[in-house]
Amino acid sequence: MHVQIILVPYDTARRGWRSGAGPEHLLHAGLVGHLRAKGHSVAEPELIEADATQPPAEIATGFELMRKVAVAVRAAREAGRFPLVLSGNCNASVGALSGLTPSRRAIFWFDAHGDLNTPDTTTSGFLDGTGFATALGLCWRGLASGIPGFAAVDLESAFLLGARDLDPPEAALLEHGTIRAVSSARLSVELPELLSQARLEGAVGHVHLDLDALDPARVGRANSLPVPDGLSIEQLTGAIAAIRAHVSLGAAALASYAPEFDAGGGVCRAAFAAVDALLAKSP
Repeated sequence: MHVQIILVPYDTARRGWRSGAGPEHLLHAGLVGHLRAKGHSVAEPELIEADATQPPAEIATGFELMRKVAVAVRAAREAGRFPLVLSGNCNASVGALSGLTPSRRAIFWFDAHGDLNTPDTTTSGFLDGTGFATALGLCWRGLASGIPGFAAVDLESAFLLGARDLDPPEAALLEHGTIRAVSSARLSVELPELLSQARLEGAVGHVHLDLDALDPARVGRANSLPVPDGLSIEQLTGAIAAIRAHVSLGAAALASYAPEFDAGGGVCRAAFAAVDALLAKSP
């Protein structure tokens, strides 16, 4: 496969800090060489950077980066390359999804958390906790409209996978909405059935992987917000394979990896395994 890696090394508007160090760490760990050894063609990675002449601000910088990711994803696809986004924050996937329009899109959001808060429901004020909600058109509509190609993803084409730490408003949304949510424990059993029931014909898929979806005890700690009872590497790669059996992927993103917490390197190895599953030859 022809691959374009897109680096977004920011966490809450700070370059290289915390999960912002993850994208370049994966490169330094040998990701490009690994992919080439697997037979993939990998272009020179594209670095997305915020305007250094402007003061960093979580909201403003976050949406600036989303806009730039949208442009980069669209350009990669027009060049016949698969966009693989490596980002500090999850909200880069809003940009990636915008780069896939006008195609109808399906989103598969792997995360320990829901990322379904809005400015009205968040108690932390963390922009990234609204990332999935933004992609679904539930908040930040004015700013999102400035992302080239932005269009909200239909709720019935949205999957939340492996989440196990939900705020009450997020849980209420899932209970009363049409978003398909599957816990870590039930993923292998329930996901194939949900995929077979979903209306995915003609859709382009986007896999978003927050690496804290992985189990911190069995795999490793991905960042400062560990949640127990997550996915094993086998569960994750099996789920990706099941998704790819039902929908063609247009892009993928890995996010929220802070290597300072990954003492044994298990999360880094899991990230490589996930990328292999994402880029494997079609089943």
